[in-house]
Amino acid sequence: MRRPTVLLLTALLGGQLALALVIARTGSDHAAFSAKDPLLAFEPAKIDQIAIDDDAGHAVTLDKQNGEWVIPASAGFPADQGRVESFLSQLAALKRGLPVAETAGAAERFKLTEKVHDRRVVLTSGGQKVGELLIGTSPTYRQVHARLSGAPAIYVVDFAAYDAESDAAAWMNHGLLDTPRNKIASIAVGDVTLDGKDGKFALAGLTQDDKPLADKIDSLVGAVAHPLFDAVQGKGKDALAKVDDPDVTATVKRADGSSVTYRYKKDAGFYLFASSAQDYLFRVADDKIKPVIEAKRAALIEAPKPKLDAKPETAPQAQQTQAPETKAQETKAPEPNGAPKAAPDGARSDTQASHGDAPPTGHGG
Repeated sequence: MRRPTVLLLTALLGGQLALALVIARTGSDHAAFSAKDPLLAFEPAKIDQIAIDDDAGHAVTLDKQNGEWVIPASAGFPADQGRVESFLSQLAALKRGLPVAETAGAAERFKLTEKVHDRRVVLTSGGQKVGELLIGTSPTYRQVHARLSGAPAIYVVDFAAYDAESDAAAWMNHGLLDTPRNKIASIAVGDVTLDGKDGKFALAGLTQDDKPLADKIDSLVGAVAHPLFDAVQGKGKDALAKVDDPDVTATVKRADGSSVTYRYKKDAGFYLFASSAQDYLFRVADDKIKPVIEAKRAALIEAPKPKLDAKPETAPQAQQTQAPETKAQETKAPEPNGAPKAAPDGARSDTQASHGDAPPTGHGG
């Protein structure tokens, strides 16, 4: 009886080992599969259009024109070339792992349908769509559920929805208007003139007693050297005419002798502005350019402290008022010690009457 039992147990153990080996091989195959196969098969250099939208109605399209990425809906304003290229490389690096789900219900749950999605990215080359990716919910930090349009499989990939912004402003080249600080010779705004040398700035015309406020000067330099903007409102002569009568003008003279002027015009809670070096009209929230629109020389200098006199101005007057009284007191001779003080007339009469010693009025008996 013992021998058949041993044989049976041996057979069961062998089966378990064989099953474990099969599972290990299968797992290895899947690991190799997930490490090699791209989720989107495309060559970044051949892509000439990127369209991104979300289910809230926001959308942006980036076009590659003459080798440069631009934003057609923003008057063809240049996009941030580095960001666009990095984005394409990031998409190309996404790997196809094991699907976490494949049902229509899962697609709805993970926000991966045509109508409901966090982002949709469409890549085009030569007028032909080469890839469409739906991006949905995030199971953990910097990972999202993703699905290729037209396929049921849902994957978890290393990505974040904010990497695929659906707002045009996020893709703009916000450094286009920049002037390096060490290239600026002077800045003039209203009654303020700042002289620059090697990236350091000083308020012109300071007196020996003036104490400049370095932090406020630095804020003004930063706002002029790196002009902020939220949107591009247009391009060309008609658009620029909106700032022909500016409320604020800032002029930057560069070390090479050239100059650029910025014209700002109030527009509700925003300012429209233009640069003499560009033909675009920009818009910016007024709170983002306060150092420029509130630039005043007096605001860049520490307010003088009030001087304190050694003697109050009212002291001499008080002394003059009290002088006669003091003098009168000083001229009174001190009475001898022990001598009775003269009483008032009324007091003497009362005393004399009480003692019956009033002085006689004559010598008769």
